[in-house]
Amino acid sequence: MPHENVELVRRLYAELASEGSSGEFQRRLTDQALSRYLDPGIEWVPVTDSLLAVDNYRGFDGVRRFWGEFVSAWESYRVEPLSFDDAGDQVAVVVRIVGRTHELEVDETRSSLLTVRDGRVVRVQSFADPEGAREAAGRAD
Repeated sequence: MPHENVELVRRLYAELASEGSSGEFQRRLTDQALSRYLDPGIEWVPVTDSLLAVDNYRGFDGVRRFWGEFVSAWESYRVEPLSFDDAGDQVAVVVRIVGRTHELEVDETRSSLLTVRDGRVVRVQSFADPEGAREAAGRAD
């Protein structure tokens, strides 16, 4: 199953990394679309002390709220997945976020640890440190 988990997470990031306005994300991220990747009870945990996300988000409505808040903060942005590391029932992902918000240019590398159960992502935990997800999964070099 680990290979299938990595492929599931790759497809999820392909969907979420595409640019769009907050309204476009709301229309695109329907329950039907999200259920291809995510468990209905998903927990999305943003980077601690993030300015762009202030809470844990639960369920499909929480995912839409998180992405709506994230997207609305940017004039332009791009999320580039750099690596997907198999960690059994978890996948550690490193991404590069490039964008512009409030006259500030951003170019950061971050990571997320996604937990997969029964072919759906049940939890996403984000880290400011690019190695944070691998460390949390016990896969640090």
